[in-house]
Amino acid sequence: MLQELVGRTAEEGRANPVREPISDVVAGRHDEALAKLRELLARRGMRSQVVEWLKLTLRSSRFPLQPTSSLVRYPPELLVFSPQGWRVATVRIAPRSSAYIVEVAQAGEKDVVLPDRVTLVPGDSPDKAAALIPGYRP
Repeated sequence: MLQELVGRTAEEGRANPVREPISDVVAGRHDEALAKLRELLARRGMRSQVVEWLKLTLRSSRFPLQPTSSLVRYPPELLVFSPQGWRVATVRIAPRSSAYIVEVAQAGEKDVVLPDRVTLVPGDSPDKAAALIPGYRP
């Protein structure tokens, strides 16, 4: 069911609660939660990168009015890579429950790309979220 909520295109993202705009305070909490997980992964030599999603809108105006702008933040993502550089997992924080949303990449026969396997982990258990990522050894 959660797989249906996690969109990959702009059209899917508009109706996706994981892709709703968030405040700077909530974004800070998400950054802190992902930093805890990233630290656990770094201790095991796993490469990861945080991706921040921002929407910057610039509006021009006629002289003498000043142009305006607005910045909208969306939940950040933590991308986890294999030593070969392939993405093995994506981790997000659920906007309302603060749970970890761990999406593990899947491949079928003849390396056919399959939909990610999605698992929810309580927000107070970054070690459990890390254990779901391929290549992590506690």
